[in-house]
Amino acid sequence: MSTYFYGVTGWPQRDTKLTPAQLGTGVGDPSKPVRLVRCDRLAAVVSTVASDEVGEQAGVRALRRDMAAHAAVLDRILAVRTVLPSRFGLIFPDDDALASEFLEPQYERLSESLARLKGAVELSVTAEYVEAETIRDVLAEQPRLARDMQSTASSYQRRIDFGRQIASAIRSRREQDADWILRNLSPLARDVAVVEVRSDLTVLRASFLVARREVERFDRVLEALQAEAGASVKLSCVGPLPAYSFVDVHVGVEDGGGRGH
Repeated sequence: MSTYFYGVTGWPQRDTKLTPAQLGTGVGDPSKPVRLVRCDRLAAVVSTVASDEVGEQAGVRALRRDMAAHAAVLDRILAVRTVLPSRFGLIFPDDDALASEFLEPQYERLSESLARLKGAVELSVTAEYVEAETIRDVLAEQPRLARDMQSTASSYQRRIDFGRQIASAIRSRREQDADWILRNLSPLARDVAVVEVRSDLTVLRASFLVARREVERFDRVLEALQAEAGASVKLSCVGPLPAYSFVDVHVGVEDGGGRGH
């Protein structure tokens, strides 16, 4: 049997112990109880697994099951305390290997990262254009394009040119709208991670590291932005999440004995 690794939290003090219900069970079938491996003031969140029964080699259904279980463990911990999340599928030979090959060598980095995330959660925001509404807005703002649209039926090339002009107008609008959203939400966050977008209709994909006490305020500002944006933009927010986008400690073979799937 091996040790499956979910993440790192602070070693619970006497008045902040994690209950069995908060720890729950983890990956695998049957899943084993989640437990803590102590390293001074840190604690690795782990469970015992048979390594050949977890992840891709166990089949597609098992992979989906285990990815969901991994996320659920971190969500339960996050509900009561700060957690430094690990990527899915990291397995160590045993608890001693986890402690000696990862926790102890990276103790200071892990402690600093955990302190930086203390009391904060990740909120993942996506802004998407509603195509028909956005084109309507662009044509209203640029009457010349609206006039060009009336003559596109007479020429294939003119239709191509018109499509390119619309796409260019949307790209310009997208940059402005993304900046507008970031200007309003960034002051509420400790840190922001912006993801490169590949679709012309995706305005913004960004994760915000937000103090728990600011989450409701963040939601209210997001609702106000949606009201101001109108029907042409759809804003959505997922979270609170463990701070996956703000973890700068990498766990892998190069860091120790961990084996990922």
